[in-house]
Amino acid sequence: MSINLGPQLIGTSPAHAALIAGLLVAVTVPLALRAGQREAQPWLPALLMGSLLLHFFGSVLQIVVVRVAYDNVADFNGYNRRGADLAAAWDNGTFDLSGLLIPGTGTIDVITGVIFTVVGVDQLGAFFVFSWLAFLGLMAFYRAFRIAMPTAQHGRYAAAIFLLPSLFYWPSATGKEAVMMLALGLMVLGAALVFNSRWSGVLPLAAGTVLGGLIRPHEVALLFGAFGAAILTRRAVRHSLITPVRWVVTLVVVGLFGVVLARVTADFLGLTTISASALVETINDTNEALQGEGTGFESSYATWNASPLYFPYDVYLVLFKPLPFEVRSGTQAFAAVENLTIMALIAASWRSLAAVPRQLRQSPFLVMCLLYSVGFLYVFSALGNVGLLARERTLLFPLLFVLFTLSTTTVRTNSLGGHSTGGRSWSVPAVLTSPPFPRSTYESVDAVSPPRG
Repeated sequence: MSINLGPQLIGTSPAHAALIAGLLVAVTVPLALRAGQREAQPWLPALLMGSLLLHFFGSVLQIVVVRVAYDNVADFNGYNRRGADLAAAWDNGTFDLSGLLIPGTGTIDVITGVIFTVVGVDQLGAFFVFSWLAFLGLMAFYRAFRIAMPTAQHGRYAAAIFLLPSLFYWPSATGKEAVMMLALGLMVLGAALVFNSRWSGVLPLAAGTVLGGLIRPHEVALLFGAFGAAILTRRAVRHSLITPVRWVVTLVVVGLFGVVLARVTADFLGLTTISASALVETINDTNEALQGEGTGFESSYATWNASPLYFPYDVYLVLFKPLPFEVRSGTQAFAAVENLTIMALIAASWRSLAAVPRQLRQSPFLVMCLLYSVGFLYVFSALGNVGLLARERTLLFPLLFVLFTLSTTTVRTNSLGGHSTGGRSWSVPAVLTSPPFPRSTYESVDAVSPPRG
């Protein structure tokens, strides 16, 4: 049975989509089990698999919401249509990509075409694949957090990124958010490894930078700039004769990547010169383009102000608007509930936020997360549209939540490799604490791994 969603829209075969979902679950189960064993966290596999199912639910919900509330008007329909056309052309031996916006939407068109070529032209099936890519990105974020912040509140961080509705809803459709979640996750994982003197991290860092740069180079530039600044604060753990050489090589590589990324970003944004004034002008132009009346402008708000004095208002716009008294539709009501949840999380994390200044001196990873978060809040408040921000800010949360989940107690380091012997812990819900395989599987890991967070 095929469900047709309307003219020029890609249909869905429920049985075909369910088969794709089943294959993705089968692939993910060993990854989740391995993650639980590696992290010595018996509850993690259940949380990961539950999160993946929530991502699939978000895919179904996207189709229903767009069909019922927005009369099937959504960006993903354009990606689906162009992706289906590319897949058909490739089947006929035509591989012409001219006319596609690369970097930009054309990259998503190509990725969608590849997915349709592999799994078949099916809207919900493609949604499941994109949601799985976003889920892998969140797994990379969590792995990076475990590596870089061994004494932090890992349970709280895991619950925040794997269960927050925005993070399993918005990146669960054909679109930029899903692929960018994977790209930024790879970048952050690579950065965490590099900060820990594990130079294999250059590979995921480079892969994420290239992938993200083909879609939204300005977001990648923001994160890469935060990484470049943070690496200057890093202290060598072990000094040797080659330490200065590594330092110089690292700075040169980061500098070269930064120059190329800055040039690509400037071209993408249409900047003739790379300067603060030119960037502010471009941001203002973007803000004005998103103001107006009629369809698509219902959630627009006031123009952006470049003055840093308005930064507290920027924070409000990105994290808390709309609040319940500002709700104008059913979809905004759901957003308001989530905003209240984020507000409650911040209030409950005041000890962690108070620890940020002290831990900045010790953790370049935290420096990177803070710089990216501040830059994101400042620049993306200029979008001027609550609906767009709801999607865009999903790429902020995995780094921002690091600030809310730091260790809030003084920790000691044991003699078995530098792992924490102290720190404030936070438990996940009891339903997630039953290990999916025998307890003995973890026992050999517990002997050499940090205590559960």
